[in-house]
Amino acid sequence: MNLEFINRDFGFAENEILEINLEYRKKVEAFETKNKNGIILNRLLSEIAVYDTDYTDYTGNCVEIGRSDELTEDQKKDLREKMIEFWPWRKGPFRIFGIDIDTEWKSNLKWNRLKDHITPLNGRHVLDIGSSSGYYMFKMLEQSPELVIGIEPYINFFYQFRLLNGFAREERLITLPFRFEEMENFRKKFNTVFCMGILYHRKSPIEFLQKIRSSMAKNGELVIETLIIDGDSHTCLYPLERYAKMLNVYFIPTMPVLETWLARSGFKNIRCIDVSRTTTDEQKTSEWVKTESLPDFLDPNNSSLTIEGYQGPTRAILIAEA
Repeated sequence: MNLEFINRDFGFAENEILEINLEYRKKVEAFETKNKNGIILNRLLSEIAVYDTDYTDYTGNCVEIGRSDELTEDQKKDLREKMIEFWPWRKGPFRIFGIDIDTEWKSNLKWNRLKDHITPLNGRHVLDIGSSSGYYMFKMLEQSPELVIGIEPYINFFYQFRLLNGFAREERLITLPFRFEEMENFRKKFNTVFCMGILYHRKSPIEFLQKIRSSMAKNGELVIETLIIDGDSHTCLYPLERYAKMLNVYFIPTMPVLETWLARSGFKNIRCIDVSRTTTDEQKTSEWVKTESLPDFLDPNNSSLTIEGYQGPTRAILIAEA
């Protein structure tokens, strides 16, 4: 993938463009030559590349790429078998040449909660931290952003995006196989930053929020979604070992604590637009996931608690200005 079109006056310095291209090529080459999983996914990607379409529709709950009648039944069977090998498919749903990818999360529910509350993305430069398969990035195209860059260091999710955008060919969308820290010192600033399902994985949440703030343009907008717990301004959960079977969960704040974190990190006009309890209508396993999911994470005798006895997953969406 060639990123030379980034220098279309998108605010990157010339040395930044060169660095991004160099690091991108180095990482992809390492995936393709040194990583067992990457070698397999790259081979599958090259085999899938024989299928082609000019049809996309991002307006519904399901991101659609390709029409069902563009492939034969044998071709659809082959494509479906290959796409499943990119598992786990976490974020979606997608319909590819009429094939429904039954992702773990019905991400359309989260998108529908926030889309009418954000500043319209028309002409904006957007950063999506932890972009996964790129579902939200494709949905953002409805609002005509100038550029959307996703950051996704996990190899399967990065290759899922390469697969999908290989069909869609959306030049305004880029996913980089980077960690956020590899982007934070660039001169480039973003008008809107999405950070959804990331904050509780950070050992130093305030430091992370401050780094996000430094990546944003003046009066830029942060859209943040994260786990919260009930409680007052002095309460924050730090799980002893796991939370809902996840090892890498550190701080789960109450709403007042989360708002304080954002304020102390330099954000203003902080407002909560949604609080939702996670249910199996939104998160569940399937053959496209092949891992445990929400029912396995909850106490079998009390679904309001996690398997460890903590408050069950509740997620808040907040918007704040830089």
